[in-house]
Amino acid sequence: MLELRNVKKEYPAGDTVVHALKGIDLQFRKSEFVSILGPSGCGKTTMLNIIGGLDQYTSGDLIINGVSTKHFKDRDWDS
Repeated sequence: MLELRNVKKEYPAGDTVVHALKGIDLQFRKSEFVSILGPSGCGKTTMLNIIGGLDQYTSGDLIINGVSTKHFKDRDWDS
């Protein structure tokens, strides 16, 4: 139902780059209950924002019901 394949998220910060997600690989099954745990600043909210379509990933792929979101437009996220 939901799969993250080597999802990375980078933010430019002046002359450097902040690596918020460094290649996340996850699969969630239908009706599976999941909790996301980790210390502050480890990327939990970033990952959830990407899954919810609120933020775009830098590289990798988010697959929803077998459909890649690599080329999704805003209207695709709305539906």
